[in-house]
Amino acid sequence: MKEFLLLFSEKNIEKILALGYKLFYCFVVFVVCLFLVQLSRKSVKRFLMKQAANNKVPVDERKANTVYSIVSSIIKYLLYFIALCTILTELGVEKSSLIAVAGAASVAVGLGAQNIIQDMLDGFFILFEDHFGVGDVVEIQGKTGTVEAITMRTTKIRDANGAVHIFPNGSIGTITNYCKEYINAIVDVGIAYEEDAEKVIELLKNEMEKIQDIEYILEVPQVLGIVALEESSVTIRIVAKCQIKQNWVVERELRQRIKSILDEHNISMPFPQRTVHIVKE
Repeated sequence: MKEFLLLFSEKNIEKILALGYKLFYCFVVFVVCLFLVQLSRKSVKRFLMKQAANNKVPVDERKANTVYSIVSSIIKYLLYFIALCTILTELGVEKSSLIAVAGAASVAVGLGAQNIIQDMLDGFFILFEDHFGVGDVVEIQGKTGTVEAITMRTTKIRDANGAVHIFPNGSIGTITNYCKEYINAIVDVGIAYEEDAEKVIELLKNEMEKIQDIEYILEVPQVLGIVALEESSVTIRIVAKCQIKQNWVVERELRQRIKSILDEHNISMPFPQRTVHIVKE
């Protein structure tokens, strides 16, 4: 009886040790997977930034950040898949069963996850056709913000209020990119109807010719003329071609200078006016 109990306890100990070894092995695989994910991210980013800095390939920093965002996402999911297969194999699942499950999963993805496939395809074309990149200011579905990340499935942008908007790539639709080559700074100036509009336009044109010290302006600002007749004002539009992402800076500087030149020449700004007709019965 004692020998039986001793043998039984030894078998239990062997099973516990075997189970403990498997759990420890799975834990090590999981930790190594996380380490490789972080290492791959740093390695990919370092390589792309180095190429962009050395100009060995036609990749700028913006493109490098975009490629990094997508490549790191692909590597992460690939490493997770390998780790999962390794853990399942260690736990006793046969490789042939894994292959069968993978085949069934691929069929399920093909039938029930068409949106995911569409998102991934659109993510590939966003990168390949360079619709936009990380760091660009874009407008998607009425939301305007800076692109923070692009993966094979989603695009993440952060608006001026700090809110983050995440869009599946397959549902993006029309994209407005404010960071292609250049952008226009647009300033509308309202003057009172009593002022001589032609004189003000000529004054603004002369002032725009003198603007050379605003850092981000690429060309002399153009005074387009009168673009609107409002209830109490005449609106004159000025357009300045400037560097991307700097249009707000240029607009603020132009408004300040325009206000100064109008004050200097005693040109009055508009204020709300109403005409009241009194009819005697």
